[in-house]
Formats: sequence, structure tokens, C-alpha cells
Amino acid sequence: MKKYITITLTICSGAILFVFISAFLVRDLKPDFSLKELDQFQEIVIDDIQTENKAVGNFKTAVTFNQSNSNIAHKAFYGQEITVNGNPNIDRILIGITNNLISRVEIWNNDLLVETKELGFVGKMTWGENQEMTVDFYDQTNAKYKGESKISMRFYSGSGFLGDIGTIGLNLTKYGDVSGEKKLKVFTKPRLLLVI
Repeated sequence: MKKYITITLTICSGAILFVFISAFLVRDLKPDFSLKELDQFQEIVIDDIQTENKAVGNFKTAVTFNQSNSNIAHKAFYGQEITVNGNPNIDRILIGITNNLISRVEIWNNDLLVETKELGFVGKMTWGENQEMTVDFYDQTNAKYKGESKISMRFYSGSGFLGDIGTIGLNLTKYGDVSGEKKLKVFTKPRLLLVI
């Protein structure tokens, strides 16, 4: 009997230790640049941010959203916009969510929509509560995906530990070199519905 108690205590202690170590390893680093109010925020050049956590060829952004009820007549799209300089095939990427519960990425070049990708939400969103939108961007110079460029977005509430509300990702490699200067801003825009 004593042997079983010892084994049980060892397993429980190991499980608790595993949870604490996992929580420490998974935690996000503190941001190097943050704004409390985005009302007057125009845009920022990513390379102008002084950072201690810089990794060549990639960056991560996070925005907290609090959106009111989705029952409105017009569809809306809101999220983060990344402007890319020095690429003849792509100059803007819009990534975010729509108020009809869809994750969306738009690729633009010279004011023409080049590509769109959409995915329905995978989790439940509660209107009027804070949700986080994080965007990871990798260009060809990154160490994780050598020679490739990618963008991905997670939309979640709380810490995101219990799952995402919405996700989306897109491989940008086919558009060529996106390692030039990048600017970031937030956006919201209406999407018109055509009624025939």
C-alpha cells in the first residue's frame, strides 16, 4: 500500500511540475512597443521599433479588440494592415476578421485585390468582450522557415489556452521577396453587400 501511495505522489508531483514548466516555456515575451489608445495611431515602421527580442526576418503583433454586437446591416472587416515596400507583386496585406465570424486575409498590389483567403471561426466569440488578435509575419530572411515567407493570425479571448476563436494563415513565398521595409497599422472598413 505504501508503494502505491509513493507512486501516486510521484506521478502527481511530476504532473504539477510539468504544468509549471510548460507555462513558463510557453509564456509570451513582453512587447517592445505598446500603445494604449489607437484612435490617433497612423502607422509605424517595424524596423524603427527599438527591441530586445528581435529575430531577423519576423515580427509578432498583438491588438486587443472589443467589438459591439454584430447585428448590423453592413458587413465589416477589421484587423491589421502591413504595407510592404520594394516588392512589385504585393504592397499591402490586410489580415483580420469580419463581423460575420470569418477570418480573412487580403493581398493587394497597386490598389487591386490580388488574392483573398477566408476561414470560418473555429470557436465561439462573445460580442462586447475583449479579444486578442496576434499576427506573425515571416519574410525570406527568417531562421524558422528559411527562404519562405508566411503570415498567420490568431484571434482568441483570455490567454488563448483553451483554444482559438479564429485562425488563418497564408504562404507569401510566391509573391517574391517581402523582406523590404514594412509598416503596420490597424484598420476597419465596411464591406458592401450586393443585393440582386
